[in-house]
Amino acid sequence: MNINDEGGGGDIVGMSASEKHQNWIPKIIKKRVCTTFVEDTDSDARGCQCGGTRDSHASAALGDYFSTAIVSRWDSSQHSSEQPTDAFGEVEFAGASKRHSYFLRLSCDTPPASVYHMMTAHWRLPPPNLVVSVVGGEGRSKIKTWVREVLRQGLVKASQSTGAWILTGGLREGVGRCVGEAVRDHATAASSMSINKVVALGIAPWGMVHNRQQLVNPEGSFPAKYYVHNTSRDSCCLDNNYQAFLLVDDGSVRRKGVETAFRAHLEDYISHQRTGICGSGSINIPVLCMLISGEAAMLKVPSPPLTLTTANPHHR
Repeated sequence: MNINDEGGGGDIVGMSASEKHQNWIPKIIKKRVCTTFVEDTDSDARGCQCGGTRDSHASAALGDYFSTAIVSRWDSSQHSSEQPTDAFGEVEFAGASKRHSYFLRLSCDTPPASVYHMMTAHWRLPPPNLVVSVVGGEGRSKIKTWVREVLRQGLVKASQSTGAWILTGGLREGVGRCVGEAVRDHATAASSMSINKVVALGIAPWGMVHNRQQLVNPEGSFPAKYYVHNTSRDSCCLDNNYQAFLLVDDGSVRRKGVETAFRAHLEDYISHQRTGICGSGSINIPVLCMLISGEAAMLKVPSPPLTLTTANPHHR
């Protein structure tokens, strides 16, 4: 089904982003659910290798008598299946500003064209003239003060002046948190007209998001109330300074890197679109990759879709 269709008819472009009747979204966008319980013999809990517990699996998944006899390693493409997404709409961060952010739980196999069209036509994010994809330090690692200043005075300010999108993991850790704070600080100092040009987009693994059940509603959430708490080692909260979140789902939980291939494919797709209103420009949208406080191996992607320009302010 084309994303331009709402239940087989009607153009979504004219719809309001806060409109509650959005039955077309689960028909187009899917999530992934583990369908084969493959026991994790290395875990004391004896859960599934997808990261879920035995109780979290449907009876059909537990009834696969061949799983323990034949399957030795859980694989998303073989042991999970797509179902209509049950987490989409807008999220309001409790205790933060009343500005809502968009969010979508989507299968790792979702066509990037559909996602890009949804972000620009339905979420009304202004098409970018430039995309800066930021990767680097994760977890609780301390990022130096001068690097934070580079992000605030350099990256975010440049993004505002060029109409760029900034892509990170969108979580409250490492570089994602650092970029979020830079966006927040710039917004405080800038006028509302100029800050509207800065689009910070978080692309994170669904199974890593802390309190993700607060986002679940098969009918969509307008908004979902999201509470940020102290997080565990293997999950993290969404950062409230981002305008939108793509939560990539491969049927697993507590697994990092789930979003990597989808993010690379989305960036590749954007790099083949034209700049300007409705793609009326004469050049393709440049996609740059910035490495901060990380290893060069982080620039490697599953396929070579991008012409990468790298920057690593970890070394002056």
